[in-house]
Amino acid sequence: MKQSNKQTSLMNTVNEIIDKGRKSQILQLYTEDAVYNGRTIKIKGKDLLNFGSCSYLGLELDPRLKLAAIEAIQNYGIQYSSSRSYVSCTLYTELESLIKQLFNNHSVLTPTTTLGHQAVIPVIVEQGDTIIMDQQVHASVQYAALNMQNKGVEVVIVRHNNMEELENLIIKYSQSKNKVWYMADGIYSMYGDYLPIDQLITLLNKYPKFHLYVDDAHGMSWTGRNGRGYVLGKVDLHSKMIVGTSLAKAFGTGGGVFLFADENLCQKVRNCGGPLIFSGPNQIPVIAASIASAKIHLSEEIYELQNNLKEKILYCHELLLKHNLPVVSNPETPIKFIGLGLTRVGYNMVERMIGAGFYCNLAIFPAVPETCTGLRFTITAHHTRKDIEQLVSTLAFNFPIALKEEDRTILDIKRAFRKVIDFDETKEQVKELQHIKKTKYRVQHETSIDLISKDLWDSLLKHGNFDWNWLSFLERNFKNNLKPEHNWDFHYYIIWENDKPLLATFFTCTINKDDLLAQSNISYQIELERINNPYYLCSKTFFMGTLMTEGQHLFIDRSNTNWKEVLMLLLDNVWEEQLKQQANSVCLRDFPAEDQELQDFFMNQGFIKVGIPDNHIVEKVNWKNTEDFISPLKSRNRWYLKDNVLKYEHLFDVEIVKQFSDEDVEVWFELYRNVEGKSFELNAFELPKKLFKEMANNPFCEIMQLRLKSSDKNVLGKVIAVTFNIVTVKNNYCGIIIGMDYNYLKSHSVYKQMLYQSILRAGVLKADQIFLGFTASDVKRKFGAKAFPQVAYFQAQDNYSLSVINSIANTRNFEIKDKKTKEIPEIKTLVEV
Repeated sequence: MKQSNKQTSLMNTVNEIIDKGRKSQILQLYTEDAVYNGRTIKIKGKDLLNFGSCSYLGLELDPRLKLAAIEAIQNYGIQYSSSRSYVSCTLYTELESLIKQLFNNHSVLTPTTTLGHQAVIPVIVEQGDTIIMDQQVHASVQYAALNMQNKGVEVVIVRHNNMEELENLIIKYSQSKNKVWYMADGIYSMYGDYLPIDQLITLLNKYPKFHLYVDDAHGMSWTGRNGRGYVLGKVDLHSKMIVGTSLAKAFGTGGGVFLFADENLCQKVRNCGGPLIFSGPNQIPVIAASIASAKIHLSEEIYELQNNLKEKILYCHELLLKHNLPVVSNPETPIKFIGLGLTRVGYNMVERMIGAGFYCNLAIFPAVPETCTGLRFTITAHHTRKDIEQLVSTLAFNFPIALKEEDRTILDIKRAFRKVIDFDETKEQVKELQHIKKTKYRVQHETSIDLISKDLWDSLLKHGNFDWNWLSFLERNFKNNLKPEHNWDFHYYIIWENDKPLLATFFTCTINKDDLLAQSNISYQIELERINNPYYLCSKTFFMGTLMTEGQHLFIDRSNTNWKEVLMLLLDNVWEEQLKQQANSVCLRDFPAEDQELQDFFMNQGFIKVGIPDNHIVEKVNWKNTEDFISPLKSRNRWYLKDNVLKYEHLFDVEIVKQFSDEDVEVWFELYRNVEGKSFELNAFELPKKLFKEMANNPFCEIMQLRLKSSDKNVLGKVIAVTFNIVTVKNNYCGIIIGMDYNYLKSHSVYKQMLYQSILRAGVLKADQIFLGFTASDVKRKFGAKAFPQVAYFQAQDNYSLSVINSIANTRNFEIKDKKTKEIPEIKTLVEV
């Protein structure tokens, strides 16, 4: 199946983000040291204090581990190249014995933790089971779990550490599934927060079908009895629990360990786990070093190492609070996270820290939500108290400078991390906020189009179907409705320099489906959930334009040399209103896909690019009859129209509605619902019925319907298609809604006929342009429409919905069915909303 823009846009966005970091020389770097000391690394000829290592106890440089590796190489060579299904090297016997003593459970050793997940999960999870993944579980777990969808295992996402939501899912899936697996991290890799293990043990005891799978890679060694890690340091291994951990972090060597209470299941994994059969074993020096490290873990020395590290961890946290830095991370773990907000602030801060002699990690999307960029660093045994003091003082010095250089404030961080931290500004930061509010531009923000001059608005926003009249109509009809999705709050922005408007646009704040721009097959699966839970994966969105407008929703005078400053001012006001409205996301839409300058600008503000369906416009309307319309078309398109449209034209009466009844409105609404129920490419809520009557009474709206000509008196005069169109003050003819009877889709080519008649009607009205909406691009281009590739820019406070959508994207292909009747349609995406 051909990949759509939507399928590739996320990967392209990640690629662009990483590539920018690479070009900025803060990602994909190489050290240049001849010898490692653990405390510093050399990059680009400069020695940096290394705060980016996950070897928390510093054992990777312990002389005992190095000597063990050297002796093993001298005795056994570099590797023993054989599948462990046949034979293992001598050293494995001792290592497995020590691991048994360390954990007091059955274990499987793997070359890496990632390969371990790929070996274990396909064995322990069977058809008839369900996997529930924590939203923030490590990518290596997600990869292995999502692959189980190809075997028919259902995978769902639960919000991070939300035990109430998890319990509801356990109850739900226990009714029909054999086992319900929850997959999570012991300590999460970005914010260093803990798994609520005590609550999970309660759930394991409460629900017989519930099982727990934990990746405790970041908890290993630095905490727990004998360094067993966070999870097994808190509780014994439950009979329905599997724990995987890493030897490549604080343990100081390499590989993974997976722990089982059931000896038979452990052996089954070793017998059947794919990477354990087909990939190579751990390398000999790594096994030997692991033996040496395990002996340290089994001695009293491990507690001395743990306590020394924990003192440094707490000392670092105290210093961060003393300097009033926005700390997002858990104070008790070696992972520290300072919230920065926008991506460009993150780049600035990391570059500054490297320049000051400190290496730290940049935490950006997709590891964290788009607006939640931060500086992530780790504390290890190699650091001295003075190192930590210098790091924190340098952070405190550069933090306000980075914000100021990027023209940002602490408000970004409070907005981005409002669900994570309660951060108070200092007097200096409040003073800075007051200064930055001053600008030479004036922002006009209105909540009704009635407060804006009609002539002004129509002179600025003229490339689309959102003139003053249409927006006034939408305002009147999308308020005081019963359903929340039918109530839209309108926000209009005009930015002035003296008496000159430099920018104009508008937004609606409303409940939207989070999969609005997702692939059709993803929306289909989500709609199945919405049968019983109508607002599943729905949230409040601050949305540029409306779901009934199309075109260039943003006017900005880019001849002004400061246009980016103006656009930034708009975003600041949008974010401020987003915070007031408690909207989860902001969507900026319908921008030319080829506008690289705008793309760079929005991505620097933490937006991700999303491919959306092309817009279709007939730019020259200069025909008076059918022949005038057809003759300029390409030869193959003329034949297409003759074969698919003109030969059916005699089957219809085309009627422009002048008078109507309530019965007519019912017919139109049902025809619209036929199309809406089969459309997933732009997956919006169904429009309210009252809108159709109001549109029929609107002098700026025109209704065209097709009636059947037939010798059968039972269907003679039957309305089988309808379109609602508007004519803007700029003389654009715009299709808004289409409805059809699918019984006549093929036999009468009803969709193409309605499209053709709409184009002819625009010619009769002498329209300047025809806006034909999104989707059905192949058909519209054959009618002479030009396709305009476009993108949207999206930013969310919480990546939960994105996690769910990505998990569904990994499922097998299947036929898309009707939202309501579940019947497979003959055409999938025709809604012109």
